[in-house]
Amino acid sequence: MKKVQLVLENESKTKTDLIEWGLYDTHSADKVFNLLEYTKPASKLYGRIDVRQKQSDQTTLTLAEEMNWVIDEINAECDGCEIDLALKLDLAVAPHEQVKKLNTLHEIFQLYSEQHGTGVNRTQELLERVNILVHMLEGGPVEIDQVFMVAKQECVKATELDIDFTDDDHLLRMPHALWGVLEMDYHTIGKDLGACYWTNDTELVASGELRQQTQLTPCIAANFMTAPHMGPTPEVDAQKIKDYYDWCESNNLRDYIDYMAPEYRLGRLRLGELVGTYDIGQIQTMAIEFPTIKEIITIDDK
Repeated sequence: MKKVQLVLENESKTKTDLIEWGLYDTHSADKVFNLLEYTKPASKLYGRIDVRQKQSDQTTLTLAEEMNWVIDEINAECDGCEIDLALKLDLAVAPHEQVKKLNTLHEIFQLYSEQHGTGVNRTQELLERVNILVHMLEGGPVEIDQVFMVAKQECVKATELDIDFTDDDHLLRMPHALWGVLEMDYHTIGKDLGACYWTNDTELVASGELRQQTQLTPCIAANFMTAPHMGPTPEVDAQKIKDYYDWCESNNLRDYIDYMAPEYRLGRLRLGELVGTYDIGQIQTMAIEFPTIKEIITIDDK
């Protein structure tokens, strides 16, 4: 079996822990495994672990206040980016109801990153936080404890490998993140149609600003959002896909795109199952004690 491990490190860089997944026996999972293995020697790893506890209105207000503070910090830097103060969030209105502001803030991050690259200066680092806050706020307060892990091997595209999504790859994508299931991360700047569906955002579709993922990437993610014995079933996934297409139809999105094409399939590519038994408390403790992702390890137990 092919396996993928994330090596986690504590803040003082004196201890490590790891979490492991066994990959599915699919052509898509094999291709991502090969991509992770091939790109590792010449790549730089970027990892993130988000620990989120049940949010109240007060927690959401704190995140909105942070967004406004980050906007002020970006303007103070004056490094090729200035954000209109009118885009600051209205603290008297739920952030997820301020869709236009969140979309514009995300677009500012997107354009700056496309022009200047990632990790280039303090402004870009602050804009990365804007991006994270947008995604945390646009869906509203969370109702369950959760941990999200993502690790990306940044490198020159491995054009020597087969990295283009095929129609079959697209059709393996599923709408719901399952407990601990390893997925290929959406490593594309911008929002795809699925992200627009989850936030009821039709304006982005009409403006032609969709960014569908078209290539496999050496980037992986895992969500821990429910207990291991809970979560969506195949029937729930099928219903959500139907709801998604109904949403596209009712909003006349066919005027802009062929939303039935495989590239617009809802969801992410599932790669493998978590090895071992954990509950959310154990995952949160691990993430707090070892908050840095140090390395992605690929193993082929032939």
